[in-house]
Amino acid sequence: MRTRRPISINNSLVHGICNYSCRLCGVNKTNYRGPKEFQPYDVTKTLIKRILEAASSGIYVRYVAISGDGEATLHPEFADRLRMFGDMLRGWDASIMPPPEISVVSNGSSLYKPEVMAPFKENSISLIISFPTNDAESYGLIMKGDSEQGEALLSRVLPGIEKAMALRACGQLSKLYFHISPPEIEIIRRDFPETINCLTEIARRNELHEIELVLFPATSNRSGLLRNSVTSVEMYRDLFKRYNGQAVNGVKIRMQLVVKRFFHSRVEIVDLVRSFRFPCLWNANFFIAADGSSICCNDQSVRNPQGNILNESIETLMQCKERFLPDEVCAGCNQSPQNLKGSFQAVFFSLIARLRLLFAKIRS
Repeated sequence: MRTRRPISINNSLVHGICNYSCRLCGVNKTNYRGPKEFQPYDVTKTLIKRILEAASSGIYVRYVAISGDGEATLHPEFADRLRMFGDMLRGWDASIMPPPEISVVSNGSSLYKPEVMAPFKENSISLIISFPTNDAESYGLIMKGDSEQGEALLSRVLPGIEKAMALRACGQLSKLYFHISPPEIEIIRRDFPETINCLTEIARRNELHEIELVLFPATSNRSGLLRNSVTSVEMYRDLFKRYNGQAVNGVKIRMQLVVKRFFHSRVEIVDLVRSFRFPCLWNANFFIAADGSSICCNDQSVRNPQGNILNESIETLMQCKERFLPDEVCAGCNQSPQNLKGSFQAVFFSLIARLRLLFAKIRS
């Protein structure tokens, strides 16, 4: 394994099963041909085993997101699976390697239920809520493709956000983030002031003094499953300048781009270019499907697995990713390095990635 940077893992506890139909996700669309399954116990158990093995061999797994391509809280054994990760953290030998942050990414629709929130408190699991806007019509349009459903959806989501903020304020929730996603850029921008006002007002009521937002710089077409007219990268510089580090309703706002969750510094980007024949930001970390397949983030239909966690170590699977060259899945992906455009950083990275790929092809 050439890469030396910390590893991030996105684990699909639920794949292809969701109670929403977000506009920028292939799940519940007529052309979706991927799996529809809950992750079996053996896959979760083996993934945890691989993480422990990796730590023992000197590989730092920094972050594990329980998310993927479905709504994690719908898993019939959701509480038990979080307990498995909690047991891993409770038994962690920090003298070998720091423990990873474990999080769950949710649309928030089930968080009002006590049985869903309890495992977060009991197992030091972070919570990430996808919340693109508080405008009812916009929310319904983005999350269900139906603006008329927005008010009913928010009536279930907002109480869950209230509970999560209350738990975070009293120290019973490890961390709380809000994904301003799926990233419909025009709607995000238009509604952002009111979205901020809504979240900070809830935080103020619950005596939570800070909220953390994660923004997505590009809209994914899930490797061609969906039509997506927005192909450029949006860095939201004006929103960062106006809101990041500022207070609204007496609550401080902290913002970051989602790329920063996976690559904390430029050194880690350099490591990506050095280590991977095809230095793709989204194929350079682990995305584990429900059956244990190692896939690219945007390979939502699991068309091109690159090994399986049931049979191979994290080191072996990463070596496979390092050797990977673009295929038909990449051809339909607007986040493939060859297709990045918009900001100076995106164009520069695209150029470097293409040169690295050219060099790899010449050598092979």
